Amino acid sequence: MYTDLEDRLTKKYYREIVEKALARAKEEYEQFPDNSMNISFYRQLVDIKKTVIDDHTAYTEDEAYQKYPMAVMVVRNFLGEESNTEYAKMLQDIVWGISLYPAMMENIEMIRRKLFDGDEEKALKHVFAIENQTFKLMDFYNHPLRELKKEIRDQSLNTLMKESKFNPVDSFIEKYVSEDGLEIHYVKRNEAIYLFSYGEYQPGRYLLFLEGICRYTT
Repeated sequence: MYTDLEDRLTKKYYREIVEKALARAKEEYEQFPDNSMNISFYRQLVDIKKTVIDDHTAYTEDEAYQKYPMAVMVVRNFLGEESNTEYAKMLQDIVWGISLYPAMMENIEMIRRKLFDGDEEKALKHVFAIENQTFKLMDFYNHPLRELKKEIRDQSLNTLMKESKFNPVDSFIEKYVSEDGLEIHYVKRNEAIYLFSYGEYQPGRYLLFLEGICRYTT
């Protein structure tokens, strides 16, 4: 089942869609070389791979749709069930994602790992290592997840929420919690956003987890 780019808005997934669509377009082109639409799809995808992905050329949404008309061609020429196939959806998603590609996160890794279990006084002094970097509780304690909205696109935040198991809490102050009910915090460092959950799990017992890493580069 095809996952729309809007639901997994990362550079990694965008490249996967382009590669799959390109393989399909090449197959169609080789099987029906005289079909002008097959030729056009194949050439457009080759150009998108080179300019958008390899050369990092940025386009506005209008520029993308003008330069690569295959999304419009799908709407006009694919009929019935053909218009709802994975191939048709990929072609439309690829053009839609061109203008968004430069600002997309590279990837979102949800890695749930316990970092601390004990009383809060010890938690405040605890130093832990992740990917050759050291962190302390106060590095992220004052950065609840709601503040991340100010730093990343809404689409990227929506993707993060879909990939994670974080839940919003219905309260006066916007709050997101983990599956254990611990509040989610974050810290940005070295082209990545590190996501943590922390809080009192039982009376006097505090838990700290690394929940995931959102990367902007490979």
